[in-house]
Formats: sequence, C-alpha cells, structure tokens
Amino acid sequence: MNDASGMKGMKGLNGQDGGTRVSFPSDGARKTSLRVHGADLTPMHPFSSVEGAIAAIDALDRGLREFELSVSDNLQDYLGVQMAQITDRALARGWEPISFMQKNGFRRYRFKAMRRA
Repeated sequence: MNDASGMKGMKGLNGQDGGTRVSFPSDGARKTSLRVHGADLTPMHPFSSVEGAIAAIDALDRGLREFELSVSDNLQDYLGVQMAQITDRALARGWEPISFMQKNGFRRYRFKAMRRA
C-alpha cells in the first residue's frame, strides 16, 4: 500500500505505538496501488513494545492470508526473546514469518497463513 486511498476496507492497525499493514484481505482480493521507484510512502509507526505488537496480532482477522508488522529496533535484543514472544503469538494464531526487511530504526516483518493439514 503506497497511498491512503488503498487503505479503505482493509483490516489492520496503524497508530501511535505501531503499524500493521495487511497486504491481502481475507476475501483474497489483492489491493493494487501506484508504485514510486525506491519509495515506500505508507506511514507506519513501528511497535516499540511487545504488548502493543501482540495486541495488534490479536486484533487481526484469522482469515487473513498475509500481513506485515513493523517492529522498532529497540525490541531487537541479542537473544531474540522479545521477537520470539511476538512471533509465538502469530504462530499460535496461524501465521508464520516469511521474511523481514531492515529499515531505518525498525524491521518490517512479513507473515503468511500456515498451510492447514
């Protein structure tokens, strides 16, 4: 999502203490937006607390296929305990991490729905 008009009808959170971007709505329809070379214009405020990130994951619709979660670098401890707590909640709700991108001061993690057996 690169423009505010593309956010209509999407499920997710974006507030003072964090940003969650849902890439694919639960009905499977892919949202399209205008791309600007080398730019990411979506305003997202990275989560600066484990509790905030977990609350955002809990608020998401379980039917989502994929979403992104921005997490501040201050939650990147050397043992990975804080990210383990966040990832554990996503796994418990049926999503697995697939990648992350390092940004200036935060990481943007991508999660997708796990395959059902």
